[in-house]
Amino acid sequence: MDIASPIDSAPAVARLSTGDMLFEAGLGGPVWQLQTGALRLDLVDREGQRFAQLVLPGDLVGAEQLAASGYAHTARAIVPSVALQRTVSGDAERRLLLAEALLCQLARTGDLVALRTGTAQERLRHLLLLLSGAEDSWDEAEASQRVLPTIKDVAAIIDTAPETVSRIFANLKRSRLLDARQRQGARFSVARLREQVWPAGMTRSDGALRPMHLAEA
Repeated sequence: MDIASPIDSAPAVARLSTGDMLFEAGLGGPVWQLQTGALRLDLVDREGQRFAQLVLPGDLVGAEQLAASGYAHTARAIVPSVALQRTVSGDAERRLLLAEALLCQLARTGDLVALRTGTAQERLRHLLLLLSGAEDSWDEAEASQRVLPTIKDVAAIIDTAPETVSRIFANLKRSRLLDARQRQGARFSVARLREQVWPAGMTRSDGALRPMHLAEA
């Protein structure tokens, strides 16, 4: 992780590579706002680390510091990310940040439900759309290359096995909904991903799936 030192009272900027930690649970530090990329928040207990929440651009993270509490989670980048330190100059700004953090949490709670319920393929679709900023890409029909988390991170976020995620990606490629799947990236159209009716059985590995336009012929 690279944190640029503040210059002339400018906020610090953290530039994170995939896997870099922004902060660790239990420690103190500033409140951050994610500018680009995505983070995962993990609860830490006796059994280790468990996925708790997804952080997307615009979200505040570490807002519990405003209540003089240590970080409740460990925050780690799942794709290359940039976070900006938010400064608090007084009680009025503290209250505004707390309200902003609450609204962010409400939005992410709804996303978390979608990421943890339903079929594995629908959970994966929702994650891909979130990471693609799909709310800003309604007309994006052209396929483009996108950076994705590791298979292990995807599996933890959508609560399934890494092998299941690999099978879904393989069948998405076979169905021509996704091209050029790489270790941490893939080429796909946000519009097609959102609108396409996904074939059943995407968690199968028997190679029986065919592209939909062929199956309907």
